[in-house]
Amino acid sequence: MQIFAYGRVRRAYIGAAGTATPISRRVQRFFELASASGVHVMEIVKDSPAALGGLRVGDRIVEVDGVAVDSVDGLQRTLDASPIEWPVKIAVLRGTQKVDVEVTPVEQTG
Repeated sequence: MQIFAYGRVRRAYIGAAGTATPISRRVQRFFELASASGVHVMEIVKDSPAALGGLRVGDRIVEVDGVAVDSVDGLQRTLDASPIEWPVKIAVLRGTQKVDVEVTPVEQTG
């Protein structure tokens, strides 16, 4: 679909780097999470969509627009399926709370 509309495949970019991390069964049950893993945010690019949206180093991403995220690949696929430059709701585990942040992905360049 994107090839017809734009002549290329567009990739979403939020400016966060992370790695898949397990989530304990107790936390998974408490927050009613669909997956036993998430993406641990290890780095946020300054002035990136993630930084502007309030994502923090140490957050564990568990959902994007209600879709469970259990790996970095899963996060990228979910973001790519969303319209670029439209806000997405990212649910994260931050400390002892589940917090929603709104991030507006941009098109990845280079």
